[in-house]
Amino acid sequence: MRDQEDQERRWLASCRKGDSNACAHIVRAYQDTALRTAFLMTNDRQAAEDVAQNAFLNAFRHLNRFDPERPFRPWFLTILSNEARMHLRGRKRRRDQELSDDVPDGAEADAILTRLIRDDERTRVRAALAELDEPFRTTVILFYFNDLSIEEIASAIDSQPGTVKSRLHRGRQHLRQILTGEQMTSEPSTTSIQPERRASR
Repeated sequence: MRDQEDQERRWLASCRKGDSNACAHIVRAYQDTALRTAFLMTNDRQAAEDVAQNAFLNAFRHLNRFDPERPFRPWFLTILSNEARMHLRGRKRRRDQELSDDVPDGAEADAILTRLIRDDERTRVRAALAELDEPFRTTVILFYFNDLSIEEIASAIDSQPGTVKSRLHRGRQHLRQILTGEQMTSEPSTTSIQPERRASR
């Protein structure tokens, strides 16, 4: 793990100098994470690809703001989540103006999820996530699907740790209700919505 981190730092240092090969290494290392996260947030294959591409471009453009002594992944996911939220806001404005909804192709959506999310309940989880309002959806995705800590999520969405905990609690209550059809309880189980979550911090 330490060797991988050192290699990543070398790639990022080369990226700052304009090394396209080093940038390509970073893209390959985070491409699946970027696509998966963007897709869960937008529920749209083409939008996920656009969001991920813009996130990489913005990350490389602003590498001078990145502290190389800190992990790259949370910083990059901050940029990605901001891109996804901007896309969703723009999509909502367009829909309000056009008074119509563009339904994403189900077969294409399931195809990318099959590749990127290794979970038998992925379709139900995706549908449940789509029903969550912001900012609960982003908080749940960053915590359960990207394994960010409460503090890292707070930094990513420019909020306080206490607010993140509250949103996470409410978000998983709603998810559990959607996925199980049960009434909310004061301390709902999170088993059904942890396809990639490691041991909690």
